[in-house]
Amino acid sequence: MATITKLQRPSGTVYKARVRLIGQDGETSRTFKTRTAAERWARKFEAAALEDRAGLIMEGQKHTLKDAIKRYRAEILPDHTATTRPTYAQRLDYWCAELGHLRLSDVTPAKIAGCRDELLTSKAPATVHGYLAVLASVLTTCVKRWHWVKESPMAHVDKPSVANGRTRFLSQDELSRLLEACRASESPDLYLAVVLAITTGARRGELLGLRWRDVDLVKDVLYLRVDNETTTKGGVRAVRIASQVKPILEARQAGYRRGKVADITGAALVFPSRVSTRQPVDLRTPFRTALRRAGIEGFRWHDLRHSAASFMAAHGASLVEIGAVLGHRSAQTTKRYAHLAEQAAHALVQGTADKVLGGEE
Repeated sequence: MATITKLQRPSGTVYKARVRLIGQDGETSRTFKTRTAAERWARKFEAAALEDRAGLIMEGQKHTLKDAIKRYRAEILPDHTATTRPTYAQRLDYWCAELGHLRLSDVTPAKIAGCRDELLTSKAPATVHGYLAVLASVLTTCVKRWHWVKESPMAHVDKPSVANGRTRFLSQDELSRLLEACRASESPDLYLAVVLAITTGARRGELLGLRWRDVDLVKDVLYLRVDNETTTKGGVRAVRIASQVKPILEARQAGYRRGKVADITGAALVFPSRVSTRQPVDLRTPFRTALRRAGIEGFRWHDLRHSAASFMAAHGASLVEIGAVLGHRSAQTTKRYAHLAEQAAHALVQGTADKVLGGEE
């Protein structure tokens, strides 16, 4: 049952719509600038109740975004890798401060877009993407896991445009120089981490969060457990351990057994920090040093992932195969390597033609 009440406030006249649903205690209300808007909202709310969706609407009215973020911290955030948790926590703090006071039903695309535009005044578009991804994860969890809302408003928020032009690949000569510098590094972890990155295309967080229980040296497989915060990540994927890398992993595992550092059959990290075995090692400084010694400029750790894709393409892998190895859920993400795959395909066609037709006069 709906009622519309006209109210006089210092800011002007407003109309308060109240809806009381049969069989439920209390009422739901919202205030509008016009009677027409109030009546329209009341009709939609009552229609939703008839379609048996009012339960979700009521949950969205009862819980604030702050409630959702608090529960997300307790139930979801611990499942993220140790390398991503601090960034997530910082971005959750931002959303809690900006929109946490709102009921979930009032977290609209317009309000999110306002925060997006404000962030863009001080942060790069790629970073703003990260902020939106964190909020999207919270809201998707509210929809799919807790059933607090029917739909995430993030589906109606445009993401800032990010230039996709920078894709740095290692040449074969650069790779040789880098691996030589990594072997000579003071870090006992760097060489193995880099060769794993270049042979599997794994993300840095996936590698540094790798645990011995996810290393199968019988089947020669690594199980990469990735974060589920965005549409391009989620779940577990298996990648092959290259034959050249397996002995290094076996030697490392044997060293852990002798040293009794940790239970290598369980949750112990393959690359633990020397400060705390519960945290992954920080390879940023050793990696920068190796790049400098190798004479390689304009290169980041993430570019190892691009380089892995380029080497796969050069040896005939299709875009579908590259996307599967890298864990892409969208074919659009893999398209940045299309020209490399095309070059390899052209070379394959020419090589085949040379073999088939080469004997003809």
